[in-house]
Amino acid sequence: MIEFINCDENQMKRMHALEWEDLRWFPASWRDYGTDYLRFVATKSDLYKPIVPLIRKGLQASGGRHWVDCASGGGSSLIMLAKALHSEFPDLKITLTDYYPNIRAFERTQAELKNVFDFEKQPVNAMEMPPHLHGRFITLFGAFHHFRPDDARKILQNAVDTQSPIAIFEPVGRNAISWFSMLFVMLNVLLFTPFIRPLRWKVLPFIYLLPLVPLYVLWDGIASILRTYSEKEMKELVASLRHSDAFEWEIGKTAGALPVQYLLGIKKEHTQ
Repeated sequence: MIEFINCDENQMKRMHALEWEDLRWFPASWRDYGTDYLRFVATKSDLYKPIVPLIRKGLQASGGRHWVDCASGGGSSLIMLAKALHSEFPDLKITLTDYYPNIRAFERTQAELKNVFDFEKQPVNAMEMPPHLHGRFITLFGAFHHFRPDDARKILQNAVDTQSPIAIFEPVGRNAISWFSMLFVMLNVLLFTPFIRPLRWKVLPFIYLLPLVPLYVLWDGIASILRTYSEKEMKELVASLRHSDAFEWEIGKTAGALPVQYLLGIKKEHTQ
């Protein structure tokens, strides 16, 4: 269940710890609640506001028209970003995709901005994007850590091979702020659930009567921290790619109390 890759000597090694939501048999309603909870927290805290300049760079590199989000979950966390960028990119189209597409959630997101969002009904594998999505700007939000190093490398290699700008964003990392935030997860689940939409009635007994869902959210949050790639590990993945020098790579984290770790890869002809 655990895999290690090299990292900084003064930092604990990456651990590919178990996340319940990755298991095929895990209840879909619980998995969907976990996605809803993370989206609610990201939206209310405006977590992704600092990454707007990075999204802008990726869109400009792809012609400013089409953005493909992988492992979208429900995709609703992209609504605020879409609104922030739509005036600058009036023809913007965002395609939501997932290996386990949640069509009903996609439809709810699409209804928010009908002229911006569409979605793929069929499963989309970020390691092998379908040809009709090649060359588009690709993003992954809070999902890259789900992939072991070999598969994470395949995602980046696919972007290079198809000349697709790519951006990866992780809202947690192996840092003190992320660990401190875990202290409040179970309480937050109890407090926020009445305000999270859609209200999932099947899940409520396992939140307030038998609190298995808060425990699952906490467990997967801790596992996400352990799984997240450090900047050094990201650089090692990039360095191992074929023709990686054809892209300009920017790896770092945003400023502020809630930093977002990121990787941005753009074909060099678009950075000159």
